Amino acid sequence: MLNLLLNLTAKIQRQVFIFEFFKSRIFIRNISVLILTLLLLFFIALQFLKIFTHHGESLTVPDFKGYSVSEVEKICKEKNLRYIIIDSMYVPDAVYFTVVDQNPKPNSKVKRKRKIYITLSSDTPPKVKMPDLIDVTLRQAISILQSTGLKVGDLEYVPDIAQNVVLKVKKDGREVRPGTFISKGSKIDLVLGDGLSSEKVSVINLVGLTYDEAVFALSGIGLNIGAIILNEAVRDTFSCVVFKQYPTASDVMISQGEAVDVWLTKPENFSKFKNQNSDTIIK
Repeated sequence: MLNLLLNLTAKIQRQVFIFEFFKSRIFIRNISVLILTLLLLFFIALQFLKIFTHHGESLTVPDFKGYSVSEVEKICKEKNLRYIIIDSMYVPDAVYFTVVDQNPKPNSKVKRKRKIYITLSSDTPPKVKMPDLIDVTLRQAISILQSTGLKVGDLEYVPDIAQNVVLKVKKDGREVRPGTFISKGSKIDLVLGDGLSSEKVSVINLVGLTYDEAVFALSGIGLNIGAIILNEAVRDTFSCVVFKQYPTASDVMISQGEAVDVWLTKPENFSKFKNQNSDTIIK
C-alpha cells in the first residue's frame, strides 16, 4: 500500500513538473523561435518557387509566320523562349522552310522559357490529277481547278465559235492532258474561244481584295493579272491586299485576255497606302 502511494505521488510530481516546464520562459522562447524559423523557411521557399517558376510574369508570343528557323531562334533567345519544329507542310506561295503555323498562337501570354511548337513550309507539294477541262466553260473550269487544289494562270483567247469555252490546257507553256499528275498549287493556263468576236469587258474594282481574290475575280470576266508590284518587303503574296490597280475600275473597256496590274501591301498598311493613292491617276 505504501509503495502504491509513493508511485502515485511520483507520477503526480512528474506531471506537475511537465506542466510547469510548458509554462516556463525557456519552453515558450524555444517554441517561439521554432515557429518563427518555420515561418521564415516557408516564406523563403515561396519566394524561391516564385522566382523559379516566374510566377505572375508573362511574355507575349511573337508572330513567327513567314520567318526562317534562324530568325525564330534569334527572336526566341531575345525573348527567353524556346522552340521545337514538330511538322512540315506544303503551303502555296509560302517561302520554303519558313514558319506557316505555331502553337501557342501569336499574342498569347506565356511564361519565360515556354516552348513554341512551329510548323515549317515544305518544298514538296503533293501531286494531284489534272482534271478534264476541255469543252468546259471558263467559270466551271475555275471552280474545278480550285476544288482540285490548282490555280488559274493566264487566259489566252483564240478565234473559235465557242466563246469562253476551254479549248486547251497548258502548264509552263506545254499542253497538259487530263489525268496527268502535277504538283498541287500549280498555275494552269487556259486557252479559250473568243466567240469569233472582239468582245470587251469593263475593268472591275480590285482595291481591298486579297491577291487570290483579285485573280479569281479577274478570271471570272476573262482578264489576267499583269504586273505585281509589292510596295514593301513582304514574304509572299498570299496575305497581301490590293491597294491600287491599273487600269482603274471605270467605264473603259478592254479586250478579254488583257491584264490588270496590281499594287500589293500588307493588310495592316492598306488604309495608309489606299489614302495616299486615292487621288492619284496612273497614266
